[in-house]
Amino acid sequence: MEDYPYPYPWKELSGTPEEMAFLDRRFVEMSVREGYLLEGAARLQSIDNAADLINLTEQLDNFEFFYSAMEDRTLGHYYAKYREAASADQMPYLDLKRWGVDLRERHGGVFVSGGYVEQTSPCRQIYNGENLSQMTGGWSVKLKLASEHCPEGVWVKLPDHEIHTGEPDELAVALGELVTLEFNKLGNVDLLEAKCCLDNITDLAEQYDSLEQLIEDGNNLGYVLEECGQGMICFEERFRAAMELEGCTRLDEALDITQNLRCYDFIPTEQHWEKFGKDLARKRKIVDPDTAIGMYFDYAAYCKTEINRLRLKPCAHGYIARNSQEFICEFSRRNDLAPKNPSMGM
Repeated sequence: MEDYPYPYPWKELSGTPEEMAFLDRRFVEMSVREGYLLEGAARLQSIDNAADLINLTEQLDNFEFFYSAMEDRTLGHYYAKYREAASADQMPYLDLKRWGVDLRERHGGVFVSGGYVEQTSPCRQIYNGENLSQMTGGWSVKLKLASEHCPEGVWVKLPDHEIHTGEPDELAVALGELVTLEFNKLGNVDLLEAKCCLDNITDLAEQYDSLEQLIEDGNNLGYVLEECGQGMICFEERFRAAMELEGCTRLDEALDITQNLRCYDFIPTEQHWEKFGKDLARKRKIVDPDTAIGMYFDYAAYCKTEINRLRLKPCAHGYIARNSQEFICEFSRRNDLAPKNPSMGM
């Protein structure tokens, strides 16, 4: 792979020093699969400056990568195998090259150095020139893996979705760079570095004896963050507040907290009170926001009252306290998560 997305030498793009520094960090830790995706995305989208490239790197999920589909026949084979579940008996009679040509012409994708990339959703403006700190890259855990074949290592971005889709994803693509086909297993790679998207999770590599377990927990965190608490209002704020309350610095403990958010009474910061208060009042059947009474109900004042009634403690993301509901540990062995100063519950 080149160290910039074809055909744009990103270091020659115009941009602020902050934007160029961001891109430098982004490319240093870009996963193998992301590199292939960006190689194709950069040919399907116009890039005039660093801001355009930052915007594109934040939307790689709008593109699909067909690993090792390097020409029309292998593209047809990939689609037949993974998307249509063609059987071994059917495969010899399929015109795979024609199938690949039809897919490429219909979807307008491009071949890249590691496979085939096509766009599945339109891109929009995420980076506006002022919100660089909010660019996330959409990962839960990053791992730098190395092998005898590739001692300098490559990055993997979790979560990996192969277990759900059946298609090669982050790990399979990275292993293709790290080891030869006959040794394409995690047992033949070493962990050089590990990072978590949660700033409070420190020394991640030292928390696990098994690379497989670290990957499993990294995937689980990614799935939870993608689901956003299955629609829970202010899920991320509640989750981060709970970790702050518990002094959480371990990934397995963070996973336990995500599964036990009912054990915390929580009100977010004041800027969220109107929306959060409506949801809380509706759930408690205090008032229906869609009625005339609900139109004139002061939801911010309601949140403020609840903070005092439940004796919530201030934190970076709002106000929080443990309630009396049982905390069940599924991922960690921490045994000090019994209710602390239980309140009446929300």
